[in-house]
Amino acid sequence: MRICILGATGLVGRETLALVRRAYPSAETVLLASRRRTVETDGESLSVEAAEILETPDAPRGDLAFVALDDAHSARYVPRLLELGYRVVDKSNTYRLDPKVVLGVAGVNHHLVTRQVRLVANPNCTTIPVTLALAPLDDAFGLGGFAASTYQAISGAGQATLDAFLAGSKAAYDAFRLPGADLDPQGYAANVVPHHGKTDDSGFSSEERKLMLESRKILDRPELATSAQCCRVPVAVGHYVQLWTTFARPVDLDEAARRLEAAPFVRFVPGPAGEGLSPLHAVRDRDRVLVGRLRHDPRDPSRRTLCMTVVADNLRLGAATNAVRIASCWVPSADPALQAPGVA
Repeated sequence: MRICILGATGLVGRETLALVRRAYPSAETVLLASRRRTVETDGESLSVEAAEILETPDAPRGDLAFVALDDAHSARYVPRLLELGYRVVDKSNTYRLDPKVVLGVAGVNHHLVTRQVRLVANPNCTTIPVTLALAPLDDAFGLGGFAASTYQAISGAGQATLDAFLAGSKAAYDAFRLPGADLDPQGYAANVVPHHGKTDDSGFSSEERKLMLESRKILDRPELATSAQCCRVPVAVGHYVQLWTTFARPVDLDEAARRLEAAPFVRFVPGPAGEGLSPLHAVRDRDRVLVGRLRHDPRDPSRRTLCMTVVADNLRLGAATNAVRIASCWVPSADPALQAPGVA
């Protein structure tokens, strides 16, 4: 079997390669990026070809492809990968809301990824953990809607932004003074800023729209009432989400906990204080979503509104891990932890 990773030198691409080696240890891998180069991974030198090779007569054919590129380059290369025989999981925003393309979350709606499907869109890095947390509660109590406040790590913006953030943070804190006056108020170092890219006339940013609209599609609830506010926080890896969720029926907290404990790829963290729920806990349990702090919202005497916290590694559970689990619907994974549930 031949597996192509397009965008192999980026943060998510490197994580995808590590997971592909776990899931498909005997597969041949074709690594592609913006230009030809050699990269070091775990002490091993790997050759990476320029993506333009896909547009030549010598383009490598294969079986599975993982695409971790921006929207424009995904639109350019995904059709070519399909022509070359690959089944494709695309991690960009290009196909997510296309009604003809499955927007897949392993553990929620992966049953839609049949042998006839050849392209699946991988959702946004907040949408994946949120829908994994909400799906079992929807089954139990009937989800009516949610509002989310997200606190997102810098790594979601890519390697160059993460490197600049780390360098800026080091310089600020090495100065042994209260950082602030000499730092960029629009930057990430020692700061919290709105995730406000591509804000439209509604006042919501593209990141907020992704969480709101993608959740409706994945949960198959086109009329689901959703709202989101997203920000970047000075954390390297790990997204943190606060949810206010409303259900059709009163929520029994013990039953909700049992549902979450039994849900695929979820680790329920008991207790009201949120101990064990943080980005640093998430990067120690990279392939599951951490869910906890279940509380009735005191504003709702009907006990149908639940407050909860959702945390996940945005590079793994929120991106690469889900993509490999989706691919396991087509080709079973050698690692059971990367296998979509209930797939023969």
